[in-house]
Amino acid sequence: MRSIRHYLCLATLVAKVTCDAVVDGKLSFYTSSWESWDENVARWSAYEAPTFSAIFKPETEGELSQGIEYLARHKIPYLATKPGGHGNVPTLGTYQNVVQINLDNFRHAVVNPDHSITIGGGAKMVDLIPTLHAAGREMTVGSFPCVGVHGVMLGGGMGRLMGRYGLISDALLRAKVALWNGTIIEASEKVNSDMFWGLRGAGHNLGVVVESTYKTWPDEGGLHYNADMVFTDDSVHGVVETARNIIEAGLDPSLFLILGYVYGAEAKKPLLIVNIVYAHDEEEGRKMAQRFASSPKDATNPITRLSFRETNMDFSELGSGKAIPGVCDVNLKNTLYTASTPTLFDADAMKAVYESFGSFVREHPGANRSILLFEAASGQAMESLPQDYSAYAHRGKMTTNAIIQATWDEDLDGSVANAANAWGKGARDLLAKPEVSGYDKLYAYVNYANKDEPLAALYGYDKEHQQRLTSLKQKYDPHAFFNAYRPLPLEISGWDLPASSKASQSDRDEL
Repeated sequence: MRSIRHYLCLATLVAKVTCDAVVDGKLSFYTSSWESWDENVARWSAYEAPTFSAIFKPETEGELSQGIEYLARHKIPYLATKPGGHGNVPTLGTYQNVVQINLDNFRHAVVNPDHSITIGGGAKMVDLIPTLHAAGREMTVGSFPCVGVHGVMLGGGMGRLMGRYGLISDALLRAKVALWNGTIIEASEKVNSDMFWGLRGAGHNLGVVVESTYKTWPDEGGLHYNADMVFTDDSVHGVVETARNIIEAGLDPSLFLILGYVYGAEAKKPLLIVNIVYAHDEEEGRKMAQRFASSPKDATNPITRLSFRETNMDFSELGSGKAIPGVCDVNLKNTLYTASTPTLFDADAMKAVYESFGSFVREHPGANRSILLFEAASGQAMESLPQDYSAYAHRGKMTTNAIIQATWDEDLDGSVANAANAWGKGARDLLAKPEVSGYDKLYAYVNYANKDEPLAALYGYDKEHQQRLTSLKQKYDPHAFFNAYRPLPLEISGWDLPASSKASQSDRDEL
């Protein structure tokens, strides 16, 4: 039973007055005087980030349920996360001085007798991937160890093996979800199937995932061919056209192709790179890499490859983040923009974006960790499922996604942030033009999104799909506690509001 001391301490949180670091033997709330405060509130991006007045760190499902129920009943806003939180959508910044529900005690990962895997709500890729590898199993996973599994999955869940296995959310079998009032329900195809549908693509809006279970596949020997290449600046057209030919011919489900722009510390200039991962087939992977070899100087669009490194990685290395050192550093500032295309963006536009990237970094050297990646994968596994299989709305689209990420450190007057957003938005808008992308409207992956895209670009343009999502929001989050991550509107008319309009606000006063 919760103590009087507990209630008194929680009351002080509303007034933002400090209370004892640990309250009650069961429900533990911490304030900024806690010695571990900084490491628990640190985030991957400190730009337009949420801030916290207290941390609630439950150890059991029962404690999680009780704590959420108390916060909801007293209209205290909260945000579920994990240390190093990678959520990057700027709407998170509207959550200021809220209670952090810290899920770091929910990081278990267990392979079950039927080869499915069950993971806790706070699990990161570094918890999931080695556990799968040790069991000789695999599934679609993210590329970086520090990223939370559920944050990725709730938006759909892209990764290097998605051509073979589909989205991470496509493998979801069941989940336990804490609702806004602390009630914990199970969601699957048979139980609360509407919640199960919504979790997979719009799940940030509906509750706190306590635990989830996924289908897995045998690792087929475990090795994945990996090739990393660097090219000269004047190779952009040749590399883009080579990649376009590969994509238009139909990507093999085992291939994941990244064309990227990064800053070279030694060269002190932007670099054009290509990364190829070919699952379980070194021979085919090497053939694909050979397509990007240097060409004769008199070629129409010549390629000059400066470096070539190939390795064979096991499944545990796919999400190690080795290709981009420092990717898990916290408390830098990041802003992301994205666009997509059914094939590859126009080569002239790709060249223009490369040049604009160079100009941006030269003018703002503190932003030299910025990157721009074009990720391409086969849609075969995703397209084998019905269009309405889940809330993820872009099945059969978005063969190639652009990740336009500006990263910087010091910015005393906000000038770098302004320049970063101007560059990122400008690159996104250029790539999203119909004559560049091949689409007459923007299709954007919510986990890569910013805050100015139309909601329909993230969650789907189909009116019936939108109505279904709004109905779920009304049913499972009627007081808008889960509005931090590009929130769904509580009224169908909200889908037609301009992107700059305020999203549905909390109605907690009616509780």
